[in-house]
Amino acid sequence: MALFKAVKKPVIKSGGGGAEVSSARPVFTEKPAPCIVHCPNGGDVREWLVTIAQHESFGRTPGQAIEVAWRKITEKNPFPAIVARVCSHPCEQSCNRKEKDGAVGIHMLERFVGDYAVAQGLQVEAAAQPMTAKVAVVGAGPAGLACAYHLARRGYAVTVIDAAPKPGGMMRYRLPRRVLSEQVLDGELGRLAALGVEFRGGCVVGRDVAAEDLRRDYAAVFYAMGLLKPAQMEVKQAPGGGAVVGELPAEMPEVPASEAEEIDKRVLNTVSPAVAQGRHVADVIDACLSGRAWEPPFKPTAIKADQVKLAWYPAMPAHAEVPLDAELSEAEAVAEAKRCLSCGMCMDCETCWMYCTANAFVKLPKGEHYRIKTELCNGCSKCADACPCGHISMN
Repeated sequence: MALFKAVKKPVIKSGGGGAEVSSARPVFTEKPAPCIVHCPNGGDVREWLVTIAQHESFGRTPGQAIEVAWRKITEKNPFPAIVARVCSHPCEQSCNRKEKDGAVGIHMLERFVGDYAVAQGLQVEAAAQPMTAKVAVVGAGPAGLACAYHLARRGYAVTVIDAAPKPGGMMRYRLPRRVLSEQVLDGELGRLAALGVEFRGGCVVGRDVAAEDLRRDYAAVFYAMGLLKPAQMEVKQAPGGGAVVGELPAEMPEVPASEAEEIDKRVLNTVSPAVAQGRHVADVIDACLSGRAWEPPFKPTAIKADQVKLAWYPAMPAHAEVPLDAELSEAEAVAEAKRCLSCGMCMDCETCWMYCTANAFVKLPKGEHYRIKTELCNGCSKCADACPCGHISMN
């Protein structure tokens, strides 16, 4: 099925703009998509979905597009094959396509992309220039490992210390293998070693290594020791500069009941925000050690369904849920990605170009979208009125 809905009437382009209708002029205004705003990791879901959906237009094979999508995902989320299996996917709960024929299956697509990367042995690259500062991370769960990943990619020498013999924390020792296989877990976590992250398993702070030694030998120490509620973690800069630590709350919440189902549910809902907070801490540490001011990220308001022209898009029912012991085919993945509305961002559908009788829109190479010749525009606003994804505003 086509990605774009066919124009129902022929559009006749004329060579002149005619008299000015208004003083307003079209402006490309990128608006935050709800999938991005509501993603715990802040990933650009819209961008990597469109990368897969429009692989032919970009001159890529499906496999090439999937790798590009994976690299876009791993700029924020180091473990897509893991997170896609355990996240409650609020991105889908807020997807504007839900108002038409069902949300895009983002978690299935992210799992497909993550599994592809594991199977292909794809690796991420660290910074070309290594940093001189060393950082210690105490705790090899999702927060600690995500922090180590982002710091290592920026060139820091990172050592992860954990009492368990293998890294993974709750992902390895609390999640059942029916949810997260050891193959996927090791495939995702193995990239940290390739980045140069050192893991010291079976090591307990206070028994095998002194906290004072960590403060002396490392420029920063992050304590990521398995919080039951990652949102309770506070990030503070130590007095006198240097170390940045995640402090435990004064009182830890009571451990949940031992029933496996309840524990599984609690862990499943914790991994994704923990990964997000690991990245957040890495940002703080990097800012501190680089002498830069740090500001918490701004969370914008997402474009809503009534700002998108849902009727313009062809009907494409959502793919049925794929169980964890199965996977989408490549063709199914591309088809599901094509259901993305690209809310708030140009997708090169040519609608504005076709409706502009003033010839004010100039096509640019794929991915660069269009340039507007405002001197030719008469302010008729046909482009903004016709734009299906809500990318054009009149100012």
